[in-house]
Amino acid sequence: MSDYIIKIKGLTKKYGNITAVSDLDLNVPSGTIFGFLGPNGAGKTTVIKSILGLTTPTRGEIQVFGKNLYLKKQEILSNIGAVVEAPALFADFSAYENLYYLTRFSGKISKKRLMDTLDLVGLASTEKQRVGTFSYGMKQRLGIAQALLPDNKLIFLDEPTNGLDPHGIVGVRKLIKRLSEEFNVTVFLSSHLLSEVEQLCANVAIIDKGKKICESSVSDLIKAQEYIEIVLQPDVQFAKFAEKEKLEINREQRIDSTGHIMYYIEGKEDDIPELIRKLTAEKIDIYRIAKHQNRLEDIFVELTGKDSKSSGSDRF
Repeated sequence: MSDYIIKIKGLTKKYGNITAVSDLDLNVPSGTIFGFLGPNGAGKTTVIKSILGLTTPTRGEIQVFGKNLYLKKQEILSNIGAVVEAPALFADFSAYENLYYLTRFSGKISKKRLMDTLDLVGLASTEKQRVGTFSYGMKQRLGIAQALLPDNKLIFLDEPTNGLDPHGIVGVRKLIKRLSEEFNVTVFLSSHLLSEVEQLCANVAIIDKGKKICESSVSDLIKAQEYIEIVLQPDVQFAKFAEKEKLEINREQRIDSTGHIMYYIEGKEDDIPELIRKLTAEKIDIYRIAKHQNRLEDIFVELTGKDSKSSGSDRF
């Protein structure tokens, strides 16, 4: 099988005169946690529905497990799990009973396999407890357990930490990491919580208005936009210094409490010592200087021009 568990080429989906997704290529590496991001209405839902066989693209190719989705649809989909927001569960059943009945169409699954899966998601001790008494985080973990059965190596998670308290978020985050690192499960993760995506995902793709605008490893994406932040007293002398040294100032902002200015300068961490020496030689006081710590959320806003929680809906 290819190193990519999902390969998409030229995916296009039209609804009448509206193009929801346009000529999209995507490569999801096997055994990784892959972040799929975009503003509301960007086309994420249409792409996910296409991979899950819930909608037929206008054109394009989709391969999953190295096989053509349209030629081997039933075989492929029988080995994929998905949790879309809150999982559908039977409140009056136990965790074990939920897994037993929700997976019965997958063929006979042994009690040991069901119990091993409950143990994997940290719910073995709640085997007989009614799911209606579960916390939201426990229900999310039970939904992930269902997605893993009978032996799925590709699961789709949509907003898996949405609505969880901090302890629940940490628990689900650890579980997702463990699935990838210890069990070689590929997790296709869609979320608006970009801080979580940054901590979890090795690779991300960002789409906007139905088109892919970025696909990269998270580390490369963040490193590609490195710069230095420096805090100084407003000073004409620094303006002259910046012009002389040909410093590229990305942006600047006033710090209200002190009246100082924070400048964001194009450069890398290795440039900081020499910059300090030159500023000191010019007798320009430095109040703070450091490598700017890029965040995925900042990059997302820059690339799409929108906040990750922008209003609207994922119509497509």
